[in-house]
Amino acid sequence: MVSYSTPTAPTLPNPVGLDAEIQRLQLLLAQRLTWLQVSYGKAFRHSEKRDGKTVYLPKVYAGAGEYRDVLPNDNVQAQGFFLPRDPAVTDLREPTPGTLPLTQGIEWIFWGNLQRIFSPEEHQYDGIILQEVLRVFTGAGTLVQRVYTSFDEVFRGFTTDLVAAPVLQHPYAGFRIQLELHTPNVLC
Repeated sequence: MVSYSTPTAPTLPNPVGLDAEIQRLQLLLAQRLTWLQVSYGKAFRHSEKRDGKTVYLPKVYAGAGEYRDVLPNDNVQAQGFFLPRDPAVTDLREPTPGTLPLTQGIEWIFWGNLQRIFSPEEHQYDGIILQEVLRVFTGAGTLVQRVYTSFDEVFRGFTTDLVAAPVLQHPYAGFRIQLELHTPNVLC
């Protein structure tokens, strides 16, 4: 059973291609950002019917064949997940047997409670959090293309009216970072 009060972020036993690159960054973020309670891997845009309407949720693998949505909630101090964007492209002009490098856009979406991240005597700056995340990505050789900080942009493409209003305002904060990931060979 998926737990929303104590979520975990399982990893793939043998990731390949884009999944391997995402998991590398997922684990790096978890290691370097002590305030990041849950560092999820790849999410997907899930659709389902609720009260006759189609809603869209970011879902991640939660283990044991289950998936959970990762919209903002007040159970988690801070969480982040990756959302791949199509298309994946190659710069090869000639086929090379056994080799297919791909470059793909991907976004890392963060949401957290600043009061739980910072001690009461500290200023609660989401800019500090963003700076620490950007240092991890650039230090890992990942190209950062854009950063969005408004709630509407952070969860663009998802149904946010399912989220309780208090979780969408201060002391909560978030951002969406557009990245470019290069997978040297998706065939091995």
